[in-house]
Amino acid sequence: MERATHIIILTLISCFEIWMCYQILYRTVLEKRYLQTWQKILIWGNILGMGIVLGVNRGIFFLSSAILWLCIFYTIVVAVILNVKRWHLIVEIVGIYYLFVALLDFFFAFCGIAIGNDFYQVFSAYNYSGEKCILFILSRISIISILIFLKKERKGEIIVEKAQTFMLVTMGILVVIVTGYHFLIYDILNGLSDVSGWSAACSLLAIFVVVAFCLGISWKNQSLKQENQILEVREKLELDNMRDMMKALEQNRIQVHDMRHHMIILREYALKKEYEAIETYLDQLLESYVEVQEERWTRIRNLDILLSEKKKEANLENIRFQIEADVLQSLPFKETETSVLFGNLLDNAIEACKKMKTETRWIRVEIRQRKGFLFFTIANSIGKRPQEKDGEFVSDKEDKKVHGYGLKSIRRIVKKYDGSFQCDVVEEEVKISISFSNK
Repeated sequence: MERATHIIILTLISCFEIWMCYQILYRTVLEKRYLQTWQKILIWGNILGMGIVLGVNRGIFFLSSAILWLCIFYTIVVAVILNVKRWHLIVEIVGIYYLFVALLDFFFAFCGIAIGNDFYQVFSAYNYSGEKCILFILSRISIISILIFLKKERKGEIIVEKAQTFMLVTMGILVVIVTGYHFLIYDILNGLSDVSGWSAACSLLAIFVVVAFCLGISWKNQSLKQENQILEVREKLELDNMRDMMKALEQNRIQVHDMRHHMIILREYALKKEYEAIETYLDQLLESYVEVQEERWTRIRNLDILLSEKKKEANLENIRFQIEADVLQSLPFKETETSVLFGNLLDNAIEACKKMKTETRWIRVEIRQRKGFLFFTIANSIGKRPQEKDGEFVSDKEDKKVHGYGLKSIRRIVKKYDGSFQCDVVEEEVKISISFSNK
């Protein structure tokens, strides 16, 4: 292959590599649709200018550390000019991208050597063989696969926002690995090491697997920690809501207790025919009265208050709300967990009914106690069968960032108290059955 043709191909590959970096940035920290003309010129100047430099350099050396870091620096500078507020994320994303591409180049080069290519032919200076172009192309095809995955998932922005520390650690690990293998290649070229292609490829693959496993465990732990924090916030909100309702009921009791005094004043106004004074007095009285009615079904006060509130909410939406309950002596879980459990169950049922366009919308709550066991059943009408993924229902809400935590809270409480959870969808009805031992 002629030298000029070889450099042109390497330049096109390098430009494509930088272009892919910007595609990842578009899916994470940059808004492509809001770019102005001068910003687009700046980006393409980076792609073409740095692409030419990389192409020419790769025609001479397989990998130059100086040019690699120059490319990372230049891309970061351009991206930060476009969005300076998220500079830390840009540094991490660009660094991880180019370092990962460099490692892929190493891996495919070692594999090529293992199947018969000469080590010195691949890594030596001024090598214009077609094999070198093929190795670079294989690395970029791998990156394209990752880009396609990101485009399908559409979760790039969500991931980077909650994984900044994780990404910084990942970039640091990649720096160490790339530097280590760069020194290994230098030693082999200078006769200081006799590592074979298969050994180098297998060692790099092993490092990939170990690092990916460790980072995966770290990511999982971080995700669980954030998830627990969200669940704690939700439980606190449920508890605050319960306390507000109890305060409202207490205020109403005071109002009822004072009603005799109000009646005396109103009677005096009526005898004197001071009707405007009666109207004013009644308006003031209504302002101080909070409309919360306490009904008793289970004789568990916080549960009955919650049922009353949710029944009122359903009635406002013209949803028929039916409650059948036994009188309970106690519940096996805390008051806060009672609020979380039934609050989430009833919120989900009300939300499902509100989506129905028909008039036959209903919710049925059944609470029973039999031979030391508690049985809770929440059934509600649905318009269409919800979609399922991995055995769980998928939300059709627009904001899916916070979806699923209500159900996770329910399952966590059920698991904590060794209960059983079952969800059945039959025709136009969803029924959730939960049972606990209450001995």
